Amino acid sequence: MSEAIGLILRIDAKVCHVDVGGRSLRVPLRGRLFEERGHARNPVAVGDRVRLSAAEDPEHTAIEEVLPRTTKLARRAKGEEEREQVLAANVSLVLVVAAVREPPLQPVLIDRILASCERQELRGAVVLTKLDRDRHGAADEWIALYRGLGYEVFPTSIATGCETAAVLERLATELHGNVTVLAGLSGVGKSSLINHLIPGLDLRIGSMNRIRQGKHTTTHAQLVPLPGGGHVLDTPGIRNFALFGVDPAELSFYFREIRDLATGCAYRDCAHQSEPDCAVRRALDEGRIHPSRYASFVTIHRELVEAEQ
Repeated sequence: MSEAIGLILRIDAKVCHVDVGGRSLRVPLRGRLFEERGHARNPVAVGDRVRLSAAEDPEHTAIEEVLPRTTKLARRAKGEEEREQVLAANVSLVLVVAAVREPPLQPVLIDRILASCERQELRGAVVLTKLDRDRHGAADEWIALYRGLGYEVFPTSIATGCETAAVLERLATELHGNVTVLAGLSGVGKSSLINHLIPGLDLRIGSMNRIRQGKHTTTHAQLVPLPGGGHVLDTPGIRNFALFGVDPAELSFYFREIRDLATGCAYRDCAHQSEPDCAVRRALDEGRIHPSRYASFVTIHRELVEAEQ
């Protein structure tokens, strides 16, 4: 095989599944890629475009170079504050998936991922699943909150007789027009949603009983080419998502409502927590900032301060 450019579809240990012109190859990583990874925990990620070495026998082909990324969804590696873990590379849309119930919605996780998207100038949107189980209209508050911030929100149900047909059709169109990564807790229905939107994929799904026992249904991030165009990446359930390499003073820029208000604070380095004459705190007291968004901001800010120290 002559030198070629491939697309990483999946990574197992030090072996990558690479799409080269529609053919899938199992390709090892060169050791020097690990030596040159810098702050990255993983030298390559699903979605990376890579240059493969030339070899007559495909079994002797190896990844020689990772080509520059246009975007990435990344977090701080667990237990390794100085390392970055790239979950997906070269994506154009991040769908933050959350269930209204089972498992309970965690706004701080949604806000962490959206803040990462803001930092990367990456389009992020919110998908709410299992709307058929929302007996008391709890979803309405979250829909209003994130739409009010300018994010697209897709309230969905795939339960028989309760399908949100128009919303699901819009989502399917988005998947076919983008390289999309779905991120959220285990059990929120990411794989079930993809299977419903793209018939024939048959991604593995599990029961809530397995989720409650702490087992992931999706065990590997895998980029799937879709018939009719687009790629979709279903990730294992995300319990933790800490921002990597962010200065605490930057965080205001990644919360849209805080970014717009921060210029009105008395101090340029205001952390929006205990400082006098803080425009953000004033807006919170007046109900112009949602308490859950402010709580997320304070939690993430404190983590960044601790990581910096």
